[in-house]
Amino acid sequence: MRSIIKISLSIVLILIILSFFIQPYAEAEDYKIIPAFDFSTVDEKGMNFSLNDYKGEVIIIHFTGLETPLCIECLEEMEEQIVELEDLHQSEINVTIITINLRKNPYSDSGMIMAERDFGVNVSWHWVEDFNPYPIASLYQQYWTVEGAFSNPSLVLIDHEYNIVGLYNVYALGKGTLDGIQTHESLSQDVSDILSGKWEGFKSGGYSESITFLGIFILGILTAATPCSIALLVAMISYVGSLQKDSKDKSKKYTLQGFWIGVIFTIGMSLVFFIFGMIISSLGIFLEVSTLFYLIAGVILIILGINIFKPLKELVKLKTQTEPSSKIMNKGQNLFTRISKKSIYLGAFFLGVLFSIGWAPCAISLMMPVFVLILAQKIPILTGGLLLFVFGIGHGIPIIPLCSVTSSIRGKIGNKYVKAGRWMQGIFGIIIISIGVIMAVRYWGINLW
Repeated sequence: MRSIIKISLSIVLILIILSFFIQPYAEAEDYKIIPAFDFSTVDEKGMNFSLNDYKGEVIIIHFTGLETPLCIECLEEMEEQIVELEDLHQSEINVTIITINLRKNPYSDSGMIMAERDFGVNVSWHWVEDFNPYPIASLYQQYWTVEGAFSNPSLVLIDHEYNIVGLYNVYALGKGTLDGIQTHESLSQDVSDILSGKWEGFKSGGYSESITFLGIFILGILTAATPCSIALLVAMISYVGSLQKDSKDKSKKYTLQGFWIGVIFTIGMSLVFFIFGMIISSLGIFLEVSTLFYLIAGVILIILGINIFKPLKELVKLKTQTEPSSKIMNKGQNLFTRISKKSIYLGAFFLGVLFSIGWAPCAISLMMPVFVLILAQKIPILTGGLLLFVFGIGHGIPIIPLCSVTSSIRGKIGNKYVKAGRWMQGIFGIIIISIGVIMAVRYWGINLW
């Protein structure tokens, strides 16, 4: 039993250490400078050319998709970037611009017609319509996609030695502004830096809106002070108190025993969260995130935030019957009693599992912002599981010292814990409603973060 405890503790300590250093996504991908991918095509003015024809010049390949803009902000970003490219092409800077417009419908207006008609620009550079399955754009797909989403528009910079040396992801649907509009002045400076040898390589090429392991760990600690977690406090005090009786001779023994009970309880709870995380992240992989997703998620968060202050069942005056989950919990408690008689540590582990299952519905409003971000970022399944595993560790950390002290001290700390939870609940309610509003307004192209 001791070896199992030591191994479990080691795993927890390693994960805590890793949580301070590992993030699901880095802020920029580590792109390597490689030769550009050559292609030959015909532009909208009927001119045959290949990329290799412009070897010795700085080239900017502009990837966009004007066919079906899905939001007002998307269209604005595409228009503004094209206007800046027009100004760049009319300047005295020596640069070749090639626009690759990704298009599905061969019967719709071409992107060049739309740009000239709707944006009032004069497309005097190479403009190419690239139809599904995108023989040209597919060569550079790794550059115009961000976390699996089309970054529309994107700019790929190729130097005079025919190497891909820079990237700007201007905007991506569902993620908002990334690198932002690149003005003709800034692009002119980039071209000058490349030609003069001052260019330092990729300035961007990625973005991060990620949940850090440290952040989720801290969130776990904070949520331990909410009313939803009072059941956790009561359960652990009752369980540890039923096993111990204060005495001077056995105080050290009980302190150590209580410590391990708290640790094993936390591990059991965290493993269930780990499974929750993997399920959520697996759904995110198949989810096509759009502004409508953020609107729906935002409305749900606002409702859940209001629910913290005023339970919805009171607002709509619903009469609820005994839920099936309560029957499951009752059976679980009976099983817990039998397990505890055989091993106090195994009982603590099972109590952690039982608590996390029963706690999840109560705390859904606290965790929903994390769930939404995991879904939106399409986090790998294992990473999603580890995120919530670390959350579970953080949630159990405040309980461990509570299990290690005597019953009299435990009671005093417990009372303060309950009082803190009352004002913490209001703070979380405000935060959740605020996050809901921030997410919802993305539907109208307003990105507050």
